[in-house]
Amino acid sequence: MWGEIVTRLPRFASAVLTGLDSGGDPVSLRCRPTLDHHAQLWKLQSFLLRGTLEPTGHGWVFRPRQLVPGMDTTPLSNLRLLRNGRRTAKRYLAARGLPRPTIPWEHYAGLKEQATGRG
Repeated sequence: MWGEIVTRLPRFASAVLTGLDSGGDPVSLRCRPTLDHHAQLWKLQSFLLRGTLEPTGHGWVFRPRQLVPGMDTTPLSNLRLLRNGRRTAKRYLAARGLPRPTIPWEHYAGLKEQATGRG
């Protein structure tokens, strides 16, 4: 696992650390303050490390226990994701006897117009 972490980590300008507070609610913080990725997120990359955050005599240390690779964003993988997603959704709906849901496109267009100040 460490080999993969060492290979992937330099590709990222920042990281988000998420944990649970004393009440069990999630708390997140960015570990490195500079984030630099494309405005449209075309070059977005990610991976997930699961582990524990433990106090030490000098601060805190993160002890990873699992690496979850991020999504592949090549055109072929995007096509595969779309194809598999449709197949999975079709099986899910069929198993429950549900119709394919309709999407209220007009509603979303109205929200977009409001958000951009054109509505």
